[in-house]
Amino acid sequence: MILLFAASALAVEPFTSTWTHVSANGYGVLVYDTDRLTQGWDHVYQQYDAESSSADLLYDSYFGYTDLSGTGNWLVAPDSVRTVDGTGILESVQRVGDLEFTQYAFMPMTLDGWGVAQVTRVRNTSLTTPSPAFELASLHNWKPGGTETTAHDRPDMVVERGSSVNLWYRAPGAVHASCESVYDSVLLGHRVAGDCADYGSDQVPGFGWNIPALGPGEDRWVGVFTSNDASPGWAELDHDARTWLRDELGWWAQWHASTRTPPDLDPAETAVFRQQLALLTMAQVREPGPQFGQIPASLPVAAPDEEFPHTWNIAWVRDSAYAIAALAGTGHPDEAADALRFLFQSGKAGRYAAWLGLGSYGVSVCRLYGDGSEWSDEDDTGPNIELDNWGLFLWALDRTATASDDGVLLAELGPRALDEVADPLMSQIVPGTNLIRADSSIWERHWFGNEKQFTYTSVMAVAGLDAAANVADQLGDPRAAAYRTAAAQIRTSIGLHLHDASGVLAGNLAELNNGADYLDIAAAEAYNFGIIDPKGSTFAPTLAAWDGALRVPSGIGFSRNDDGSAYDTQEWAFADLRLAPALRRACATARASELEDWVTQQALANDRQIPELMDPDDASFEGPTPMLGFGAGLYVLAMADRAESTATCAPTVKPPFTDAVDAAYTPACGCETEGAAGLAAAAGALLLAAGRRRR
Repeated sequence: MILLFAASALAVEPFTSTWTHVSANGYGVLVYDTDRLTQGWDHVYQQYDAESSSADLLYDSYFGYTDLSGTGNWLVAPDSVRTVDGTGILESVQRVGDLEFTQYAFMPMTLDGWGVAQVTRVRNTSLTTPSPAFELASLHNWKPGGTETTAHDRPDMVVERGSSVNLWYRAPGAVHASCESVYDSVLLGHRVAGDCADYGSDQVPGFGWNIPALGPGEDRWVGVFTSNDASPGWAELDHDARTWLRDELGWWAQWHASTRTPPDLDPAETAVFRQQLALLTMAQVREPGPQFGQIPASLPVAAPDEEFPHTWNIAWVRDSAYAIAALAGTGHPDEAADALRFLFQSGKAGRYAAWLGLGSYGVSVCRLYGDGSEWSDEDDTGPNIELDNWGLFLWALDRTATASDDGVLLAELGPRALDEVADPLMSQIVPGTNLIRADSSIWERHWFGNEKQFTYTSVMAVAGLDAAANVADQLGDPRAAAYRTAAAQIRTSIGLHLHDASGVLAGNLAELNNGADYLDIAAAEAYNFGIIDPKGSTFAPTLAAWDGALRVPSGIGFSRNDDGSAYDTQEWAFADLRLAPALRRACATARASELEDWVTQQALANDRQIPELMDPDDASFEGPTPMLGFGAGLYVLAMADRAESTATCAPTVKPPFTDAVDAAYTPACGCETEGAAGLAAAAGALLLAAGRRRR
């Protein structure tokens, strides 16, 4: 059968729509927005427990200069801003005459604690003319809370005490420290001078360094380290600021050395791939205690959108599972194992056991507080109870144990996983349909009549029970056969009960039975996990239905379902990044490449960040950015699984792009035909060095 796939009418090209850049080190989060550092969070996660919330301690911070003769300015008009490739190091560059100022800011991964390193290099770019001597200055407008007091007895160190936190500033080589009108002094071209006596909240600390005349090409480095610990135990503090940067670059180089990068990535994909892995590792909590190891759904940052300003720096089981699988599959199983341990702390779940007819269970049915205890966002329509979590957890555990290949993780978590996750999941199979019972599932439809028998939940149950069977086999547990049989029965039932008369795969049983509004792109996981053969007869009608109802007006991406809320109808990175692998498995490689290229180029245009949402009309970023499990994790999985996904497809030649007609041809592998449609060639070069578009 020859099938026609819709060619895209490309309405927009990738462009910059968010101006935030993030750094984290598992202890806190630093944000650069547009022209300066503007946020400094004391934890990665949103809430440690129901009573406590994390705090943004920073108003802003930056460097400046003064010639001491009436001319000076703060360096908040950068010519370029970026994150250094594959790291959490934020870099901004500003030229002032022949002087080039490069500011770096990062939360050091080399530090086991909360801290911020700010480093500035000033270089004379003239080939012939020395620069005059001048003073470099810094300003640190943190918010330690309450009535703030400071003290310093040396020019390179200040302590700022508040009701929330105490902050210590260390500025090697500084000759002045002051809390008196630092901002105005620099603008007036005066030296940073004075002290910090009688300090109040309306003033902020700053430092000054004497910079001698610089010969052509000559440079100087200065820096400030901020900590909430009087003795952070960071040996690099005794070095110059340039060494701080070198050591951080070295840490990232060593970390990436163990990464397994897919061999078929082009340079743009490689840049985005590396940055997604960097985001996952710097967002993983490293604080000692029950919070250790968690990977939140996002960092506490959102794109500048009025409709969706929320952030998701909360650990969801589902998002975490995708992030865990991405880390495990790319050479980082230790980090993946730590994230699994966080999700599976003994006695922290089970709050909704009675709702499910159970005595207990071991993995949250929604999300988790920072301390690992179960947390569901209840409202007047009840809680979210998401049974897909259990299948996803088992799948992630199996993938991580396979990647670790030492038996330690299985011995530690395997027996409990069978007792507290696999067995409870088995109990939720509905006799007759052999599907998982109605739940909230991936899109979190609250209880009290909104729950349905979602295809996604049953798909993840198959993946999870197959994984549980693998775990049981390795542990010598006799339950392996029962798990495998149950998975096969659910797989068969998905094929029997969740397609309409045209072969379209529905998102849930209830709406399918009602005959309307049953399209949901999360069902693409049925093809990705091999529940339904993507080269079989149902993929084509399903894709045609999704193209007709879920493809967004901007031209390439997809919304998540046809339920119609404003949230549903946005373009979802999840939809794009899970449909692309399904297309590859169906040998629709040109369509898959189109989606992959689209996400890649949009990420490049926005400092290699992937959002939760994009506006369906103009593709501007919305919601949390960067997204982690549903962004970084999914991109890594899509790239890492790509070669395997198309292993059975013979090479094909993409037909030329055309806006006028659909194009179709029959690939040599004999599977369904894919249509023409790549991104326009011009998009490829567009934004490796995209300019910043101002708001």
